[in-house]
Amino acid sequence: MAPVVSEKIENDENVPKMLCQMDNHLACVNCVRWSFSGKFLASGGDDKLIMIWKISKYASGGNTVFGSGKVNVETWRCATTLRGHNGDVLDMAWSPHDAWLATCSVDNTVIVWNALKMPEMVAVLKGHSGLVKGVAWDPVGKYVASQSDDKTLRIWRTADWQQDAVISEPFEECGGTTHVLRLSWSPDGQYLVSAHAMNGGGPTAQIVEREGWRQDKDFVGHRKAVTCVRFNSNILQKSHKSWCKPQQYCCCAIGSRDRSLSVWLTALKRPLVVIHELFNNSVLDLSWSGSGLQLMACSWDGSVAFVEFSEEELGKPLTLEEKSTLHERMYGKFLSPSARQTCVVETPELLEVREKQAEMKDTAVPANQTEPATEQPITPRTPMKGPINKQIETRTSDGKRRITPMFIPPAPDSGDIPLPFGASGSQQPTFSSSSETKSRIVIERRDDIVAPNVSGSSNSRPCDVSPAIPAAPTVNSISSQPAISSQVGGQSRIVSDTSDGRLEVQKVDRSLPAQVATKRRIDTAPSAGTKLPTAKRSRPPATTGSDKQLQPTSMPQSSENVGLSGVGDVDLGPGLKLPPLRLQDGKGLVIRISGGNGLRRNRRLEVENRACGSSFGPLAKVRVFSEGCNLGDVPEWEVVLGYAVCGSVANSQLVAIACEDATLHMLHTDTGQRPLPPLVLSSPAARLALNASQQVMAVTCRGNVSVWDILKGRALVRKESLLPIMQAEPGSVVTILNCSLTEEGHPVVCLSTGKAYMFSAELGSWLVLANSSDPVQRSSAHRAFVTALPAGQNTGVLPLACLQSHITSGGNLMTQGSAVSALCTLTFLEQQLAACRALNSKQEFHSWLLALARFLAQEGLENRLRLICDDLMGPTHSHAKLSRSWDTSVMGFSKHALLREILPLIGSNLRLQRIYTEYSDQLAMLSEKK
Repeated sequence: MAPVVSEKIENDENVPKMLCQMDNHLACVNCVRWSFSGKFLASGGDDKLIMIWKISKYASGGNTVFGSGKVNVETWRCATTLRGHNGDVLDMAWSPHDAWLATCSVDNTVIVWNALKMPEMVAVLKGHSGLVKGVAWDPVGKYVASQSDDKTLRIWRTADWQQDAVISEPFEECGGTTHVLRLSWSPDGQYLVSAHAMNGGGPTAQIVEREGWRQDKDFVGHRKAVTCVRFNSNILQKSHKSWCKPQQYCCCAIGSRDRSLSVWLTALKRPLVVIHELFNNSVLDLSWSGSGLQLMACSWDGSVAFVEFSEEELGKPLTLEEKSTLHERMYGKFLSPSARQTCVVETPELLEVREKQAEMKDTAVPANQTEPATEQPITPRTPMKGPINKQIETRTSDGKRRITPMFIPPAPDSGDIPLPFGASGSQQPTFSSSSETKSRIVIERRDDIVAPNVSGSSNSRPCDVSPAIPAAPTVNSISSQPAISSQVGGQSRIVSDTSDGRLEVQKVDRSLPAQVATKRRIDTAPSAGTKLPTAKRSRPPATTGSDKQLQPTSMPQSSENVGLSGVGDVDLGPGLKLPPLRLQDGKGLVIRISGGNGLRRNRRLEVENRACGSSFGPLAKVRVFSEGCNLGDVPEWEVVLGYAVCGSVANSQLVAIACEDATLHMLHTDTGQRPLPPLVLSSPAARLALNASQQVMAVTCRGNVSVWDILKGRALVRKESLLPIMQAEPGSVVTILNCSLTEEGHPVVCLSTGKAYMFSAELGSWLVLANSSDPVQRSSAHRAFVTALPAGQNTGVLPLACLQSHITSGGNLMTQGSAVSALCTLTFLEQQLAACRALNSKQEFHSWLLALARFLAQEGLENRLRLICDDLMGPTHSHAKLSRSWDTSVMGFSKHALLREILPLIGSNLRLQRIYTEYSDQLAMLSEKK
């Protein structure tokens, strides 16, 4: 800025006038904003992009701007490009401490970006019905304000990114519009000044007070609409001999369409200075220097004005320490925004607690800098309708291949903005043009022989093939091989030879207008003419976890059952049809086993179907190897099974193996011995689960759940149906996303409907543990009160977090008033506590209990807090200790220890300090008695 300030330096050719020119934007640049640290510069324009610039450490200065002959003294590069808006970006603002960046656009939205994890979105604020032309942050980071052409100014809470207030009255008389509406917040946080307001038919800059959002003051004097307002970032003060202490105030600059600029001090009734006809067109933007003594203004006429003040004119700024102390004294680090600032600390104990909390918060990373980044998934997840990484290959009777197309989900709705080069979403298949990169698409080859242009077998279950995979066209075509025809009932059977020597049975329903042929394979004897062929039912195509779709349909007739003869006839009547377990390649399976002792800490289980033969048929082999063993090494143990294995689960104690004959085999992992004979399932297994307590869960194809305690040799759950929780609307498909067992042996099921259930044998009913489509959960602002859960999210440590990770989460989609949102938050937090009790999840119960206490303390809900404190406190008199209605612990935690953790949270709200004092005194008395 030296050439701007000094004419002598301006004439010195050795002093550069321009440091750098950046030309990456594809359209008009509407706004630039420095971060508070000065490390980053954000720019937004009509190309719908926000670019974050950073000075390059490696590029040397002196490079020439292409086509202009100008030389860049400094080299700034675009560190990040933010894509998310669907229209021109008009204004931007960095939050205090550079934790977030807010941008607004003509697409009627404000996007909050995580400045610590670019380009991650924190929230998309939707509520305006017109172009959003201005955005500003509260200096203490509790609110962000936006102003729009819809004649409203909206204030959003950063705790839950919900709307706190809508101000419209000062803008109702505004007739026209302006190119920008740049509002600004005073550095002390007490006032928010808007652009383009009207009062008595004249243009004003409306002053909105933080206390109650009152609007009874404004800046007047401009002849045309106010376009931009910018407060000096410093809190200023002046002292006078007759004053007892220095007077503190703020400084504000206002630009208007009347081409003039005015500077105001909140300590004066009139403006400090007014510069008339400074430009030839409207003022578009204002910017103060870090020292607060220089002001720059730019205009639509393409020029920039520089105004310099002295410290005597404006005043002396407070230091950063003094400013932070003022903010803490006015708002407090732990007070809710609605708390009255007239509260004072009444006890020295509470003051000591608050000081310790302040020290801990100063040494730790601020929660509001890292936590909101994971609060809301902005991009909606595309529902997975079928496998996206697999193609199914079969052979036709004439030897040709048939490839079933895979399902490719549509891209997320992000407007017409292209993804950056090389970017890919987690739900999108990855494509590459490089010949060296191995394709991620798996080709599943099936042994089924199909005739050309003939649809799949009617014997197959409706869910064997994912509904998202298009079926082959149905054509009335039958193999041209020699055939033997027979008539049975209303159907014809055609037996023909296939190219691999097998006999093929086709059923043609003569009653249908279009004769669709369906097949069953018949294995012939090795030598022709020795024996008649023995008919076997064809088994369904192999399926993987992503293929396992479920359709609640009526039960097929017994003649249409799939599986071995006699299997599956027990579960008759209305029910479910789940796809059976099948090995992906139909031959083998390898499972890694960890958690053993010594040399058995890491092992692997290998299952191979048709591994060896006997005079009575092929056998399946099951072996366990120590990790690190190569091919050909001697296994620790091995067993053979008489029927093909369709699925298995294993841990360091037990191996559970499901076979195609609807039996379930149990083997000890260390020795391979059987603790029990094979268990007979009512139909083939569709899902298996195993926990560390040697409890096994099986879900059959007919949707029945059973759980056995192998160690104790008894059943915990007996053939409980999934039908009550898997009812679907007509035309919809419900999928099981995950099955697991709790430590107590309760089965837990997560569904594609976004719901998770647990069956309680004691209650004899399914319990709802999570429901992502519940309006209460979607309207809850609970994420602002939950601290990070400990690491190791698995079914043993954090079962509730684990099962909720399997379902799609909504969250914070509510637009109603804050009172309803607070009620939803309270309800959801209490639901989480009940779910933790049902799952016996101690760590999560502790975390959600503290979250509930934080919420109640912030909202000042005294009655609810007393209910919790009374239960944790228990009877205070010695004779009442004999009462058996109160237990000293809950979920393995001492109730008094939990109360000691909750009391500091209550003390964070000075309006509740008497509750803090009451219960802390009672705890102190009990400690003295002990």
